[in-house]
Amino acid sequence: MAAPLLSDVLPDLLEEIVHLLKGTGAEPLEEQLRAARVESICDCGDDNCASFATASEVKVANVVELQAIEGHLIIDLNAADQVCFIEVLGRPDVRYLIEEYYDSLK
Repeated sequence: MAAPLLSDVLPDLLEEIVHLLKGTGAEPLEEQLRAARVESICDCGDDNCASFATASEVKVANVVELQAIEGHLIIDLNAADQVCFIEVLGRPDVRYLIEEYYDSLK
């Protein structure tokens, strides 16, 4: 089974990220984000973490920190400037939606 699209699992978060990209110089990432898949969920065990990988291999070379109203949103890029991980911290709403999505698949 293919990994789900970010837009299917977290459509509101995707739109929030796209909106926050405006004026950052990182607007070209929008196309990648709209095609991104949630490959795996962070397994750090922190209750404040709702981060996830968008690539099978995560090797961070650069980051784009977004000015979120709530919590922290950071887009991690690999050496080829491809989105590989999205850090979502302090967002219980996102964590809940991810858990709900994956629980529904069981």
